Parts: sequence; C-alpha cells; structure tokens
Amino acid sequence: MAKPKILLDSDVIRHFLKGSRILDLPKIYPEQLALLDIVKSELCRSRQLQIPVNNFLSMCKIEQISFPTHNMEIMREYAALRKRFGDGESACMALARFESHFIASSNLIDISAYCEQHGIVYLTTMDVLVEGLNKGIMTEGDCDAFIKRVKEKGSKLPVDSIREYMGKKS
Repeated sequence: MAKPKILLDSDVIRHFLKGSRILDLPKIYPEQLALLDIVKSELCRSRQLQIPVNNFLSMCKIEQISFPTHNMEIMREYAALRKRFGDGESACMALARFESHFIASSNLIDISAYCEQHGIVYLTTMDVLVEGLNKGIMTEGDCDAFIKRVKEKGSKLPVDSIREYMGKKS
C-alpha cells in the first residue's frame, strides 16, 4: 500500500531552507512529499525564495500538485477555511481532509484543532527532525545546529535542542 502524501506548508520549507537542511527532507520522507501550487505561489512571493524553492522542487523531484478547482467539495471547504486561515494552510487542510493526505506544518495554532477534528495526521518541523534523527539522516548535533540556525534567522521553534523536544513528547 502506498504511503500517504505529505503536503508541505510554507513554514516547514522556510525552516529547512533557513536551517540549511532542505535536501534532507526527501531523504527523511522519500517519495511522500508534495507541494501544492498555492503553497508554491505563497513561498515564491518572496523573491529571495524563488530560486531556492524551484531548485528544491527540481533537484529533489518533489511532486507538485495543482489545487483541484474542479472538485466542488474541496473548493467549498477551501473557501470556508480561507475565512480564518492563510491560503497555504487552507489549501493543505482542505485537500488532506478529502484525499487522506498528511500535512507538514508548524502553524499549530491554525491547523491542530481542524486536523484533530477531521483525523488528519500532521507533522511539525520538530517531528520531521525527530524522524530524521531516528532514521540516522541527522545526528543530535545536526538537529541542535538546525534549531539554532533557524532561530537565529528569526523563525520560532518550541525548544532549543532536539533532546528537550523529545523529553516534552514523552
């Protein structure tokens, strides 16, 4: 049975770009990652992200998905979600709900209640790091350096070390 697609939200991609580990994402989740055109457009509004995002997609052969505007059920859900959330989160949540995909997003305030209500699996940047550590793709030192770099570049993560995060999860 094929593994579900993991729809990448813009914040996770930004974190992995800032943490200089973007090429590890497809190693951690081989052949599972996908990027919606709406999320790509959201990312590429920033000129400085256009080249890194396009390089990531082409070099890593990340599946790009066109939002299914022909599916009225998904479109209605997207329109309702857009009243409360951003374009990317709304698109990921609507598609994941009706096509049984997972979501990779660290916008827990926005997505957690909706995902739990509809049985959608979601992964945060920290969950991805733990998976990278568990698969031997990253070391504890790699994870801690990643967290430090991402925070130094102005993004928020809930902890200062992978050990601290894993302690909170248990």
